[in-house]
Amino acid sequence: MNFSATLKKRWPFIAILIIIILGIYVRTLDYNWHYLRNIDSYTFYRWMDEILINGGKLPVYDSLTYSPVGGYRGIELFPYHHLGAYSYTFMKLLFTNLQLWQWLIWFSPIVVSLAAIPMYYIGKILYDRKAGVMAAFFIVFEVSNISRSLGGDPDNDAIVILVPLIVMAVFLYSYKYIEKTKSFTPKFFAYSATVGALLGLWGHTWAGYWYLVWLLIGFLILKLVVDAARTRSIKSVARNHKHIVASYVIFFIFLAFTVVPFFGWQKLSAAVTGPIDFQSIKSEEGIQYPNVYVSVAELQGTGDPKEVILRTCQVCDQPYKMLLSPFFLMIYALIYLLYSYYKTGMHIDTVLLLLVWFLGPFLATIIAVRFSILFAAPMAIGSGILLAKILNILINKEGVEK
Repeated sequence: MNFSATLKKRWPFIAILIIIILGIYVRTLDYNWHYLRNIDSYTFYRWMDEILINGGKLPVYDSLTYSPVGGYRGIELFPYHHLGAYSYTFMKLLFTNLQLWQWLIWFSPIVVSLAAIPMYYIGKILYDRKAGVMAAFFIVFEVSNISRSLGGDPDNDAIVILVPLIVMAVFLYSYKYIEKTKSFTPKFFAYSATVGALLGLWGHTWAGYWYLVWLLIGFLILKLVVDAARTRSIKSVARNHKHIVASYVIFFIFLAFTVVPFFGWQKLSAAVTGPIDFQSIKSEEGIQYPNVYVSVAELQGTGDPKEVILRTCQVCDQPYKMLLSPFFLMIYALIYLLYSYYKTGMHIDTVLLLLVWFLGPFLATIIAVRFSILFAAPMAIGSGILLAKILNILINKEGVEK
């Protein structure tokens, strides 16, 4: 195989590798301080250090919280803290003089930059390889994502960005396999169980894990509604989608297996009640201590949809520039995909998934700035698809409708 043929086949791998390296570089550029950035950084540092001191286990009781009495951490898995501790143990084998705080300067930039890998596969499955590469670029270099994962700031935002993309990439791979085969094969059960287990891991990663559960359920509901409108037959809908519905049942069985033993049934019910409960996140009713969330800047509302749009575009000082923001690129992508479906019947799954993925985080971001972290992914995918389509038109002379 000659060089040009190899490059044509492998260019996405090279592009993703470059994106990861640059993502780490941008976040650690000129970090010359001999300490971590903020108080939260040292809280994560302390917990990881406790894991190392206690032979890989995080003590259930934390004497330095809820002063002066301390408090219980619970028995959950704490994936981020263990990943930080174990990765440090590995790196120390290579660099014997490395200290934990020094590794944590690099840890968050590495974790978040690895989001390029699942994002590439999401874009590739939903559209094509070009869309995957560009979506990977946008998610790694999205401004709010960079600000939440800088070198020396080992907060858990990095893993909150990474893990749902892994879950979604595996879900889409499983979904495409199930839709193609429409049979109960061993791979059907293995893939479904894997998605459910990863959803459970996501539940251990972030309290707001419910948003991904709602995203998947919303996608399925829209899928069934569209098919019902097309066929006008409930029997036909049941016959066409019995495999994916069965797969969802397996998802949630394995989700229950991975969260209920640690959190009880309340965690599982939170997957349903999350959108309702998080509305009262700043309430002080019925709690012993003052609710710090009342004054946390990131939990303040953005005000209105215009504020959300402005936060997605750092140079939108003029109205016409706003029309080129990632938010509007996402809108243009949805319009193109709907047109493509109307003309060719293609891309309906991509339309439905992006529509749900777009609306949910958009509404959450209006309520609290913190949730803008969820909005970056659909904007990255939509922007990637739109720009990939433009490239395909320019390079391959494709029609607009495909």
